[in-house]
Amino acid sequence: MPLTIRRRLVDRVRQLRKIAYALCLALVVLAVAIAFISVSSPAVSIDVAIGPTFFDGDRALRLADEMWRNYPERSLGSEGAAGVVAWMQEKLTAFGTPVVDEFTANLGDRDVTLHNVAVVLQGVSKETILIAAPRDTPAVVKIDPLQYSSGAAVLMELAQVFAARPHQKTLVFLSTEDSGAGGVGMDRFLGTSELAPFVTVALSFDKLGRERARGLEAGVTAPRNTTPGWYVQLTRRVLAKSGLGLNVPGLFTQAAEHALSLSRGDQVAGLDRGIPSLRLYDEGAGNPTAAGLSNQGAALERLILSLDTTAETPPDPGTALLLESGRYLTGRAITFLAFLMLLPTLFVLAIWLAYARLSVHGALLHLRNLLSFAVPLGLVAVLALLLSLTGLIPRYGLQVPTLPGPSTNPRVGPTLLLILLGGALFVASRHFLGYLRPREPRATTEMTKLCAGFLSLLVGLALMLAQSPFLLLPYLSVAWLWPLATCFAEPVYSSAVWRHRFTSNAPVLLMGILVPFLFYAYLASGPDVGWLRAWWFLVVQVVSGAYGWRGPLAAVFIVSSFLLLLGVKRMRVIPVETLETTDELSLLELPPPRSRRRKQ
Repeated sequence: MPLTIRRRLVDRVRQLRKIAYALCLALVVLAVAIAFISVSSPAVSIDVAIGPTFFDGDRALRLADEMWRNYPERSLGSEGAAGVVAWMQEKLTAFGTPVVDEFTANLGDRDVTLHNVAVVLQGVSKETILIAAPRDTPAVVKIDPLQYSSGAAVLMELAQVFAARPHQKTLVFLSTEDSGAGGVGMDRFLGTSELAPFVTVALSFDKLGRERARGLEAGVTAPRNTTPGWYVQLTRRVLAKSGLGLNVPGLFTQAAEHALSLSRGDQVAGLDRGIPSLRLYDEGAGNPTAAGLSNQGAALERLILSLDTTAETPPDPGTALLLESGRYLTGRAITFLAFLMLLPTLFVLAIWLAYARLSVHGALLHLRNLLSFAVPLGLVAVLALLLSLTGLIPRYGLQVPTLPGPSTNPRVGPTLLLILLGGALFVASRHFLGYLRPREPRATTEMTKLCAGFLSLLVGLALMLAQSPFLLLPYLSVAWLWPLATCFAEPVYSSAVWRHRFTSNAPVLLMGILVPFLFYAYLASGPDVGWLRAWWFLVVQVVSGAYGWRGPLAAVFIVSSFLLLLGVKRMRVIPVETLETTDELSLLELPPPRSRRRKQ
């Protein structure tokens, strides 16, 4: 039944919580409005180069066809992958001096020998433009085999064109073989080459030449950075001259790729080093044609010419999210918005601390109880890392691919080991560290539990923010709903749609995991991931360092907060006949046992 009389303590907490939420909501709405009204435009606009282009689509198609006929299977580590290197060297020798860099990369559960083939065309300036394209194929190619050769063919044709025409800057044409591994080849070049310090802009492309293509897709994200708006604006204008559009991922897709570290392509390696980078590709079905290669190749030639004629590459203003037009939101604005997501937990924690009668000894005991949840969860994460070092769990050096393979195929042995050892650690930790029989009054105990749970939640959210503001995106509902947990029986208002009174915090906590579930669904909706494999992909992401050390530690504190708040019991308020009592905490009691409720 509805509570008709509520004590001052309960009323004050509820009223202050309402005020805190209203203030937080007003600040967020104001900040979002200001952020989107003041979306920044690129400070510098680069002119599109004019003049003729000399890209030969027929010659590029012959190169792509010859590569496919001689080396149809070029998956990583195969004989064809090694054989095509010598073939490319022979072709590139006609107009340059190709340099082959052989190195070993850890791709999950195995070490693979990869090759970079680079041709350097010296310019008047040391400022360097890096142009890259992959040449490898998937393990199984069922349709359209020429599309996997088109990028390398366009790269070789562009190298031949610029070897014969003047250019101001140094041009590096780099052929890699890691199209599904997140830019390992470009990362190797930028980490070892003497020219790496002079690279000011990077361009990569693959799967080009479809005649019916209306536009090209743009890869613009890395875990921490995004392609600058001026680069996207220039590319859009260049492609428009060839009748092509540029499809930039939407804001939600960009934010999700940042949050889940799902970026793929060579642009990841460049953006991680602060180099303006862009990847162009076409995911449509169909083999390349001479006309399609000629049109798109000429557009790429004009884009490189435009970058070459620029006196100085514009600096990156700290782009975080990119609009189709090239306008952008800065990382500073996104970080400020993410900080506001911490305010509900911070304010609610301060309210409960103000009214809970905490002693130093009792607070320490409840912090120890918090550690009894956090320690086993943290040890499970450490155990997963140790298993990855022994090879039982795949571990990647750069980006974890979402392609079929070790990153998306769960392993039974390591999974069972983590579950069994994690369960044993949890039981032992609760036994030795848990505060299982509180000695304080019941009201003080429940309020202190709330404070410990909110403190754990605040620490977890702050660690997420410290790692990346986008990591807070999957936890938006957690940040706003979990602080509504309470140790008081909530009244049922006459205007409420839901008339049932919750006797625990479980409904609020479960509603809070809605957004994390939606992000899991977004990850699982990928064609090569799936619902039953997405969790394994996240485990591989964690041990590969995709979220740093703060991300897993933050998850430990957030899960610990969930377990703590789930154990908080909601107490009834003793009604009007006890109003003369001065001790407000004594007016709170637990609900009667279920057996007594049935008798009543």
